[in-house]
Amino acid sequence: MKKISFLLLLMIAALGTQAQDADKILNELSAKAKKYQSIEAEYTSRMVDQMNGIDLSTKGSIKIKGEKYHLNLGDYTLISDGSTLWTIQKESNECMIDDLADMEDEAFKPSDMFTLWEQGFKNEYKGEINVDGVDCYLIHLYPTDTEERDFHTIKMYIDKNRMELFKMEVKGREGSDMIYKVKSFKTNSALSDGVFQFKESDYPGIEIIDNRF
Repeated sequence: MKKISFLLLLMIAALGTQAQDADKILNELSAKAKKYQSIEAEYTSRMVDQMNGIDLSTKGSIKIKGEKYHLNLGDYTLISDGSTLWTIQKESNECMIDDLADMEDEAFKPSDMFTLWEQGFKNEYKGEINVDGVDCYLIHLYPTDTEERDFHTIKMYIDKNRMELFKMEVKGREGSDMIYKVKSFKTNSALSDGVFQFKESDYPGIEIIDNRF
């Protein structure tokens, strides 16, 4: 009986240490991200759906300055100056214009990518792992509002030496997973406000769909 109790105490202590490690790492990651004046990143995204035989990869890039952003998703480009959102669909050559305030929760905020774990998630420290030659901390995030999410787990691979997000895997409930990998990450560049404005002249013949009231 004493041996069993001792083993239970060891297990509880180990779980407590893991939780503390995860919180410490994520808090450090958040604190560092909030000091950035701007962010420029290039990444690859890969959608894997083994059930339907889908494996698609695309390249993307993002620029962030405060609440302003310029996000290239391949087929789509999203540009915002912090109050207006321009969504450009390249194939149809259309641009939809919306007020961020009117869209509320529908509006995508890329700045949240770097602090998404602060609310609505439980975390679990999984240890250290080497990914493509990069030493990483592996942390799993589990949403607390599971019924409202189409995924059940986010795997975060955090570059141990740079303390930056290196890779993220979003595990879908229906068997479709998204894998994001950061290829380059640059901070505190002098980005002009013009980067976060839609210029119609850059898209000849584009159709404007203005949803603002």
